[in-house]
Amino acid sequence: MKVAGKHYRSLWADESQGVVHIIDQVRLPHVFETATLRTVDEVAQAIKAMHVRGAPLIGVAAAFGIALAVSRDPSDASISEASNKLRVTRPTAVNLAWAIGRMREKLAPVKPSERRVHRHARVVDGERARTNLQRHLHGGTDVSRDDPPSKAER
Repeated sequence: MKVAGKHYRSLWADESQGVVHIIDQVRLPHVFETATLRTVDEVAQAIKAMHVRGAPLIGVAAAFGIALAVSRDPSDASISEASNKLRVTRPTAVNLAWAIGRMREKLAPVKPSERRVHRHARVVDGERARTNLQRHLHGGTDVSRDDPPSKAER
């Protein structure tokens, strides 16, 4: 989205500040406003209150929510707690569950002291973007077994 000549994504991370920014979907289309999310609890609330909308974006928000949690506490317990907080925001959301699973899969083999979670969240975001593009170009074809399922594939 371009606003006043500046390009914005619906969600973007600022690793130097340890935060995630979103375009507040509740305010659109009449008001363009961004919000800064600092904790997994804030990400969960943004998903639940629909400040973040759309299945793929909800999944990416969850990935970054886990990243925020793990940046404060890289333990396995922190990952589980963050996953549970995010999962209950939209219990039937396929992309949400997929992104949580994907983050857990990527983080599990890594020692807690070596977890660089924003990189993993960006990978999930890139996978989501690639999947959306491929589905658009190929009419909903299954592009990878690792990708979240489309509505037609469920």
